Amino acid sequence: MDIQPLLLGVDIGSTSVKCVAVEPDGTVAAAATGTYPIASPRPGWVEQRPEHWWRAAARAIRECVAGTDASRIAAVSFSGNMSAMVLADRRGRPVRPSMLVADTRAARQAEWLKERYGEEIAAMTGNEPLAAFVAPRLLWLRENDPGALTESSRFAFPKDYIRFRLTGEWATEPTDAGNTLLFDPAKGDWAWKLIRELGIDPALFPPLCSSAEKIGRVTKEAAVRTGLPEGTPVVAGGADMACSQLGTGILAAGETAVTLSTSIQVVTPLREPIRNLAGFTFHPSAVKGTFYAMGSVFTGGLGVDWGLRMLTGDSVSAAPDRNKLERWTEAMKDIPPGSRGLLFLPFLVGSGSPSFDERDRASWLGLTLGQDKPLLLHSVLEGISYNIRDNLELLERAGIPVRELRIGGGGSRNPVWCRMVGNVAGKPASLIGNRDASALGAAMLAGIGTGCYASAEDAVAQAVRLTQRLEPEPDAAGRYDEMYPDYQEVCRSLNRYYVGRKRDR
Repeated sequence: MDIQPLLLGVDIGSTSVKCVAVEPDGTVAAAATGTYPIASPRPGWVEQRPEHWWRAAARAIRECVAGTDASRIAAVSFSGNMSAMVLADRRGRPVRPSMLVADTRAARQAEWLKERYGEEIAAMTGNEPLAAFVAPRLLWLRENDPGALTESSRFAFPKDYIRFRLTGEWATEPTDAGNTLLFDPAKGDWAWKLIRELGIDPALFPPLCSSAEKIGRVTKEAAVRTGLPEGTPVVAGGADMACSQLGTGILAAGETAVTLSTSIQVVTPLREPIRNLAGFTFHPSAVKGTFYAMGSVFTGGLGVDWGLRMLTGDSVSAAPDRNKLERWTEAMKDIPPGSRGLLFLPFLVGSGSPSFDERDRASWLGLTLGQDKPLLLHSVLEGISYNIRDNLELLERAGIPVRELRIGGGGSRNPVWCRMVGNVAGKPASLIGNRDASALGAAMLAGIGTGCYASAEDAVAQAVRLTQRLEPEPDAAGRYDEMYPDYQEVCRSLNRYYVGRKRDR
């Protein structure tokens, strides 16, 4: 029997690193994880230290490599959380903590950019300036921490920093460059004219490559640290949702991925950004010449974990082998659509797509004495599922077909929730075999870059496995169709209340 090569995918997430070694057919030969802390020293600030990513990644890679035959590793590539810019000095040392996507300190600079350059940026990228993008953050640093910019010789992104630690080579690629608002996808280059007009040092911008391009090899020093064989080819990689798009296999129109993670991402492929799709952001795909649209449901697994803590004192992460969550799932199986009149609005941290209103708040409506804990948690899942439908309907109103859903992420372990998402949306839903879609997508890029796959389409055909297809249940889907307008009306009414309350303060 032929010995299959292994492709190593490393995903630098917002709370943990995941490393998988997979065969070309998607079979996982070994896996490892590691964690790192998040700091919030001031309201609206959400930071991490890049050195913590490297320590956790090096340990996870070493553990993963130790679980298999290292000589089989053909290549390694990376996925990384989006917008978390790393500023580094001439020796490659980070000069300050990295702002994560949830960091809102650059909101004022984003508004300034929108007023002065909003039309130009939208025409180039399809996006309007938000605090999560890199350009407003560079302007914030110029005003509030100019020393960091003076000390820096370049910026890059989480996966680029880890790749630098393995190879000594700096570069980034379109899927992360697109999160700066300073990258022109049509030209495949930085928007140098805009960069100079904003007074940003052009020397900070790293060289560009393609997502599946080989960028160096594992150095001797990195080999000692990680257990990877010296000289292992290293492929550029991509932003986490670009890699997730590959890992869920959504390359064709009509396919939409729903990733049930801490926040939920709704992702669909596009040929180009669409100006009438307000509430979604647009990003270059790892498939050259294409894009994906992304909607964000801020209260996803975050809401499930909050509900469990509120009702039981435990969280999903605190439940060994998720046994507690499985027992609650069993208790929810026979609860009918509508949670017997109980409605939950899932805006614990404000609302994400499509409205992006930080004034929105979570609420339970219809509470009575006779309701039990499984019913309350069931209503939490329903409220989040309604918010997912908000995003899907926005796509369809913009003329983007949504024929089927691909459900992945940690929440896909909950069969009640997966079926509910399909029923609320009224769409067939297929479950992804490898829930760590971003890490799998990174491994697929390693394979594309080293010839294990002929193309992205070939990689998807070989490596992506769908384990179950759930058709919408007619009775449940019909009931949700009847109740969805009520959810929308309550959202509008309470938004008016919260907007008025904030104005009166």
